Amino acid sequence: MAIVLATTFALSLWVTLTALGVSSFDGIMLALVIILAAAGARLLGRSVGSVGPGSRD
Repeated sequence: MAIVLATTFALSLWVTLTALGVSSFDGIMLALVIILAAAGARLLGRSVGSVGPGSRD
């Protein structure tokens, strides 16, 4: 669910920045950074949660 929220936020930010006159390439790069950060945090959270005492493989 967090990735969906991050994607929605990033794309709405891109539309807003484009409407304010910022280059659309710069806006979409910022949106991609936000989306990739959310996906990376999700993957990192899964891998860190599977290591440690009591974890099962």
